[in-house]
Amino acid sequence: MSLSEFLTEELKEFDRKEKEQVEVIADTIEECLAIASQHLGRKVHEIDYTVLKRGKKSLFFSEPYHIRASIIPDDLLLDELSLLDEHLTGGSGKLVSKDLKELVTPKNKDGRVTVKIYRTGVFLTVYPPTGEGLEMTIADVSKRLSFRGIAGVDQTLINKILKEKKGEPALISNQKPKAGNDSSCNVEIAQENMRAFVTVFPPRPGGRDLEVSDIVAALKGMGVAFGLKEDEIRKNLDEDVVNKPFIGAEGDFPVNGKNAEIKYYVRTEKKINFKEDQSGRVDYKDLDMIENVVVGQLLAEKLPAEKGKFGRNLFGMVLPAKDGLDTELKQGKGTILSEDKMRLTAEVNGQVLYAAGRLSVETVYRINGDVGVRTGNVTFLGSIIITGNVEDNYSVKAAGNIEIYGTVQKAIVEADGDIIVRQGVTGREEARVESTGGNIVAKFIQNATCITEKDIIVQEGILHSHLMAGGKISCKGKRGQIVGGTIQAAQLISAKIIGSQANPQTDLIVGNNPKILKQIQEYEEKRNENQDKLDQLTKTMRTLKARKEADPASFTSEQDAHLQKLEAGTKKLEKRIAEAGKDIQTLTEYMDEQAANGRISVEKTIFPGVTIRIRNAEFKLRHETKAKTFYEEESQVRSAPYEDPDETKNDWRKKRGRGKSKN
Repeated sequence: MSLSEFLTEELKEFDRKEKEQVEVIADTIEECLAIASQHLGRKVHEIDYTVLKRGKKSLFFSEPYHIRASIIPDDLLLDELSLLDEHLTGGSGKLVSKDLKELVTPKNKDGRVTVKIYRTGVFLTVYPPTGEGLEMTIADVSKRLSFRGIAGVDQTLINKILKEKKGEPALISNQKPKAGNDSSCNVEIAQENMRAFVTVFPPRPGGRDLEVSDIVAALKGMGVAFGLKEDEIRKNLDEDVVNKPFIGAEGDFPVNGKNAEIKYYVRTEKKINFKEDQSGRVDYKDLDMIENVVVGQLLAEKLPAEKGKFGRNLFGMVLPAKDGLDTELKQGKGTILSEDKMRLTAEVNGQVLYAAGRLSVETVYRINGDVGVRTGNVTFLGSIIITGNVEDNYSVKAAGNIEIYGTVQKAIVEADGDIIVRQGVTGREEARVESTGGNIVAKFIQNATCITEKDIIVQEGILHSHLMAGGKISCKGKRGQIVGGTIQAAQLISAKIIGSQANPQTDLIVGNNPKILKQIQEYEEKRNENQDKLDQLTKTMRTLKARKEADPASFTSEQDAHLQKLEAGTKKLEKRIAEAGKDIQTLTEYMDEQAANGRISVEKTIFPGVTIRIRNAEFKLRHETKAKTFYEEESQVRSAPYEDPDETKNDWRKKRGRGKSKN
């Protein structure tokens, strides 16, 4: 090589180092790396560094850090990913996939040149650069040819190959290999006969390069009969990997089958999970302790055990593998196990429980003690039994029945079935007890709202409360008194005593079914909404019609089509309004029929200050009255001597003529 070529090479090496490494001085290593990252055009994790001078900080003075930063070679980046993959995934290769390797391939990569000497001649391969990488020059090729001991090559042919940069070997000389200078290799069998590592030693000048067939022959000479990696061998030879072992053959490792496992679709551990609303506030009463499931819901399924995959070592010997162990999907109470014993579903609505490796669904949820801070709000798809109280500001909701041994304080209790409160309701104006399909039974009800589709049965007293029942309201215990508030029932209100000597306002209304009232209200809201829309459409339609009559020539086809749409829309709205009115009328007539048979029965005394309304008739008592049954007749409230309405043998309608009076 001439002096000028040598100096050119040195300058190129200097330029390369300048682009790939830099010395930086800054107050911290982080600042140094940030500056180096910007200068080298790489991300911080792609930069290696050496501390040349460690910085110091003291009270009176400080010294900066001095580092030398360089770009981490691409192969080292992949090595780091391989180590990370081994640590995180057990060497699954997910982190070092083909796609990931392509991602970490540098955007800017210099071209390269290889010279191979085979028995058939000398071959030159020129690889193109990528991105802003440097192209190979005639000097690069000359240096490589000189290093390999090749002379007398046609320069025109070399220039042509350099220009084309095909990355494919091209014959440039018929020079034969120099005997005694050939490349050689070493084969080492490792990892219990599962991997064969090949190390290629470079040829001396003029010596022959190894080919894939040479290394394959060397491997077979060591007894390797399985797992030859010819593509990997070819790649390493093309890239001139020498004096560094690579895998030339690899056995097929045995893989033990995975054990069968149970995949649960419900929680098997009870943990308190606080929920946030949209504003980020946490409701500490909603502890989410109960997991409700519905009929047919998938609770768990078994993932079957997998068969083991046999392996084979380099010498072709079969390596055994273990099959995965089976496990049992256990069936608990309230669940259904499929015929193949692979899927477990809920047989009933309720609370799912996990114990002793078995899931069960309980239709009754028992709370030993109070509903409060310890339990949070309770929502359950079955029935609930509470041995204590429901404390202030908490709620209990169930799809079945609710039985409370204590009291309901300023709380909310809702159920689809019966609600039984053994010690009564002390609501302080804010308690609400509601059943959509069952009865409400309590020892007493005070300052509360109670609503049910069926009956409300109270033992001792109803005090200053608002009650609505789709059936009857009965208060006939030892005291059996209704005092204050509004009491509404579709069929019957009965008590021993109604009102008191203090004459508090007490309203008794018979004939109002809460469910029907709610339906009527919904129909009225829809009718009013449609009426508002109709009024708006009618107003717009009148404006368009007036414009059409005033100036028909300027009335466009689009306006005429819009007018037709408005007319069709008004007809639909008129039909909906008429249908809603019909539904309201039907429900009102049905409620009137119920009210016609409605009655109010007082076993002992009803005091002044009590207002009775049955159907459309209303009457306010001005005098203390004893043992009466009130009913409606000819739009007036009338009374008859009291007879127990619970005794079916008494037909009070037939007997009301005896001693009846007009109030």
